[in-house]
Amino acid sequence: MDKPKSKKIGIIGGTDSSRGSGLFADEETIYELGDKPIAVISAITQQCNSSKIRIHAVPALGLESQLDGLLQEELDAIKIGMLPDESSVRKVGEFLNKSSCKKVILDPVQMTSNGHSLITDEGWECLIKDLIPRVNLVTPNIQEACKLLNINNSEKISPVSLANECSKLGARSILLKGGHAAGEQSTDLLVEGTSPVIEYKWERIPGGTEVRGTGCRLASAISCNWAKTNHLPISVKEAGKYLQNYIRR
Repeated sequence: MDKPKSKKIGIIGGTDSSRGSGLFADEETIYELGDKPIAVISAITQQCNSSKIRIHAVPALGLESQLDGLLQEELDAIKIGMLPDESSVRKVGEFLNKSSCKKVILDPVQMTSNGHSLITDEGWECLIKDLIPRVNLVTPNIQEACKLLNINNSEKISPVSLANECSKLGARSILLKGGHAAGEQSTDLLVEGTSPVIEYKWERIPGGTEVRGTGCRLASAISCNWAKTNHLPISVKEAGKYLQNYIRR
């Protein structure tokens, strides 16, 4: 049997000097799944020392030239991660207007696991209003979903309601990740148009929440799987399996 042809996955995000998250995690995941990542750097971050995070946004012209190069590729999927400011969000939005790719995933990265902001307030507002309506899938965790909706994380709102409210922001689909929620299992929720909400229940792995870059890896794995099939629910399930195995490793 012939080996399946590898897919081209465009990845847009920040570098991580600790190599635990960001574009490094994206590239490693995509290579492991047999596909080809094509990277665009939006920011350079220094994260080796959690108390001294440094973020250097790529100038607009530098980002634009990289995105112009990405337009020359026949991409099977696009995964967007860290965008540091309003300028980068707008540049990526302009890129999506020109791109013919129909499988675009946004992982709305707002801060590091240590609580350091990765995007300006103006950039975050622009991401909500101008970028989310242009993408096919958004993959927030519960904290990010609350930030997208501008509600307090402690407010009494069910995960299903939270996912449904996020879907009103304009993206075609929402995957609400439940890894940091309480409970014996971790439950992710997929809202896809008017279809019933799909639950993905995963075993909680001791120390799993301490592993960095899991959100990056999950979104990248979904990109690879979705590039090979038009069935998003199966793509999410297979990506979840991949992430479970990665955390165990």
